[in-house]
Amino acid sequence: MNLKFGLISLGSVSSKMILEEAKKYFDEVELIDIRKIEIKIDKKTTVLYDGEPLKKFDCLYMKGSYRYSNLLYGLTEIYKNKCFVPIDSNAHIIAHNKFMTHLNFSQTKDLKMPGTYFASKVTESKTFLKTLNYPIILKFPTGTHGKGVIFTESAKSAISMVDALDIFKQPVLVQDYIDIKSDIRLIIAGEKIIGSMRRIAKSDEVRANAHQGGKAEPYLPGLEIKNMAISAAKKIGAGICAVDIIESDYGPLILEINSSPGLQKISEVTKKNIAGEIVKYLYDETKKLKENEEKVISKNVFDETGINSIGAREFNVELKINMGRIIVPDFVCKFSEFVPSENVIYKVSKGKIEIIKEDLK
Repeated sequence: MNLKFGLISLGSVSSKMILEEAKKYFDEVELIDIRKIEIKIDKKTTVLYDGEPLKKFDCLYMKGSYRYSNLLYGLTEIYKNKCFVPIDSNAHIIAHNKFMTHLNFSQTKDLKMPGTYFASKVTESKTFLKTLNYPIILKFPTGTHGKGVIFTESAKSAISMVDALDIFKQPVLVQDYIDIKSDIRLIIAGEKIIGSMRRIAKSDEVRANAHQGGKAEPYLPGLEIKNMAISAAKKIGAGICAVDIIESDYGPLILEINSSPGLQKISEVTKKNIAGEIVKYLYDETKKLKENEEKVISKNVFDETGINSIGAREFNVELKINMGRIIVPDFVCKFSEFVPSENVIYKVSKGKIEIIKEDLK
């Protein structure tokens, strides 16, 4: 079984880690630069890569920043029935938008998040800001690495801040401030936690994100946090993602979910091969899907040829020879599970040719 793996990304360090591990499992591995992808929508939808139709893959793992969420959505919709794709199309939209994440999780009682208020225009939230208990957090719905997160201690400073933010012409999230100086990041592949760490903010910082200078240490999650993280991933259909959680007086709360997490820091902190665990999940699921597809193809072939029993061994077909080579029908190859270039043994007698796989002699 020849399996082809494609990674659609910006080519980050984490992507390169995935690619190196993928070479240990897949027969063909390719990095696909998301910036060179185009989707042509006509009578037939075509995905172009560097101006040419994108080749076929058995597994496509797609990751990228919020700037590419619409493209990732479209690519997933196109390929979800053609190969194994670990992240649902909607997950790329939801995970890259904090408002959508909160709204989605609010419908599930076990997925608790800090209290949140959303305003489509920041200046319209001024009256509401005067009614809150401070401090609070202001966030842009999109953004990564802790960017676009602002701490305010009073209504006056919050109103001044939203006036300043109005130049960006973006909606804003207002969120209860939980006085916690650390958060927990968990990486999920399938329905398994493959790595977790606690991120600790600097003494003068409210953001625990490692990109903001925070420290990190290994963390062993309890059952409640494990279940919450896995449920969050399943809720949006992300087979691979990171879930960020804080421990508060109200119990664990989800901060956000990331469908394109960085792997360097958590791999360093946990001393685990996180990229390898992700690739193993991708390989196992791709192989399973491929095997199921081949079973369906074989069944269809048997149905078309009138062979009802999988145990049948005799086929009445015309013998075809080209340049001294016997041409074997596709359905015979599929039934026997022979693949090109593998070593076989010919047993020949008058009126009879028997072909046996070398490893089955």
